[in-house]
Amino acid sequence: MSKAVLLADDIRNVFGVVQPPNEIKSLTDKGGGGGLAQFIAVVISVIYVFAGIAFLFMVIISAFQWITSGGDKEAVAKARSRLTSAIIGFVLLALAGVIVTTFQRLTGFKIISGPSFP
Repeated sequence: MSKAVLLADDIRNVFGVVQPPNEIKSLTDKGGGGGLAQFIAVVISVIYVFAGIAFLFMVIISAFQWITSGGDKEAVAKARSRLTSAIIGFVLLALAGVIVTTFQRLTGFKIISGPSFP
């Protein structure tokens, strides 16, 4: 047997399997907290859709402002600022999804479930 396999077995024996407490585990079951978890997942999905639409409109408005600025440095700066804000907001939204997904995978506790949150 290789040394890596023995090391992995030793780590499992040291730490064991981490299980959430029964009080928390019941929240993810289809019983009491299942409806709440599903409601939160739907709300977050709706927020993501609206944020995506807002991002798209901000990019379009920024592009229109930039094109129609006519060389005015102040108008170009406003358009650039709006575009930068839209991109930062979109990146933060994506980062929030990555953080939630990573938390779920590390802890095994399902906060959000669905096609976009494995």
